[in-house]
Amino acid sequence: MRRICYRFPQKVDLSFAMGMPFLETLRHIVSLDGAETTKASGKDLVKVTTKVEVAIDRATFGDITPEMLRSGTITEAADLRISVLALALRGGGKVPIANDAFFVRLTDRVSRTDVDIAKDGKPGGLDALDMKNLILGK
Repeated sequence: MRRICYRFPQKVDLSFAMGMPFLETLRHIVSLDGAETTKASGKDLVKVTTKVEVAIDRATFGDITPEMLRSGTITEAADLRISVLALALRGGGKVPIANDAFFVRLTDRVSRTDVDIAKDGKPGGLDALDMKNLILGK
């Protein structure tokens, strides 16, 4: 069953192909849900937290359950909303750098998966290339 959302923008910011089958790509991206990473950026440490949601009914997004990741449950296409919160850890305090959300559409192409990324909201903060790097683990 396709899990798509009518709110997905007609114009995407970035498209690329993952060299993995659809279900494997979906599981990889879902594994980013709740992930926290800390990276050095200039003088600061930056803590990045991600939240991944899937289209529930063509208009809303919700949490991903283990049943959704079974083979045959989600097929052909899936729309995800990935929220990213980046905080700079400075001198005992946390300063928000980015609080952005992205729409990500996965489309099954048998041996590979097409990935389309569109930013939800205003420009600034992270962009689609940052989201691609986050998905690829760079």
